[in-house]
Amino acid sequence: MAHDSASAVKAALVANGLIAAMKLIAAIMSGSASMMAEFKHSLGDWANGFFLMIGIRQAHRPSDERYQFGHGKRVFFWSFVASLSMLFIGGALSIYGGVLKIIHPEPIGFVLLNLTVITLSILFECYSFAMAVRAIAHETGIEARGLKMVFSVVPALTRATPSTRFIFLEDTAALFGLVVAGSAILIVEYTGDIVFDGVASIVIGILLFFIGFGTARENASAILGESADPDLITEIGDFVMTIPGIRDIHNVRSMCVGPNSYLLEMVVEADKIFGLEDCDDIGFCVNRLVKEKFKEISYTHVSVIADDRVSQWNKH
Repeated sequence: MAHDSASAVKAALVANGLIAAMKLIAAIMSGSASMMAEFKHSLGDWANGFFLMIGIRQAHRPSDERYQFGHGKRVFFWSFVASLSMLFIGGALSIYGGVLKIIHPEPIGFVLLNLTVITLSILFECYSFAMAVRAIAHETGIEARGLKMVFSVVPALTRATPSTRFIFLEDTAALFGLVVAGSAILIVEYTGDIVFDGVASIVIGILLFFIGFGTARENASAILGESADPDLITEIGDFVMTIPGIRDIHNVRSMCVGPNSYLLEMVVEADKIFGLEDCDDIGFCVNRLVKEKFKEISYTHVSVIADDRVSQWNKH
């Protein structure tokens, strides 16, 4: 199976669907608030995967007259919807359920069933997590293997596609939540204090709330057309300055148009030995070389003006 964002989302869909069904049965039979919180978590995760798959498929539509820069931003919109789903379905409802459990404590039954479900859920989540890690490594060019790959993808998250990054964070939160829920059930079993079950539900909810809020804010920035990373712009500018005939860079602007895809607008200053008839050739050359070297740049617009003998790019 190819290690791309679609594969990671499909793996998460299957895993979360099975996990949600198991957790619901265990939560109803045992009356555990933390297990019910975990069911809401998995239900939200499944819904998120569904939204992300819609976004991935729509983002691959070719550009047309109405959407001349493609449909890449659709994946950000559906990732934003998925983030809100995690925030409200997973986070807020889990916190609410935990508070109710503390106020109205009820004993937990079928402890062995709960622990079995949690163990199986961890195995399914590990599979989904591994698929997300491999997809991020594939997208960012990481060649490490085993545990090295896991630690290598963390600093590379900002360069991964939003859907794959979301699945990675979602699975990380799910594994943490499962450990919290399992620990709470064991503590309740040995101490008889139901409060720990409610507290675990609240902890899981708070975690989901913050992840949902953070990813929603990040996707909102992408939808609004945030600029490319300053380090990438600096690298592009330094490269353009090495192109024969370019004396300076007057201005650079960029805008996100899709996952790891940017529109670049650049005004360059050409050597005065070139005439007006050469400007088109220089602009075409810069366009071609930039798009060949930097795969993140999908669309370019380069304007060529005369050198004003005032250094602009060195100020960067």
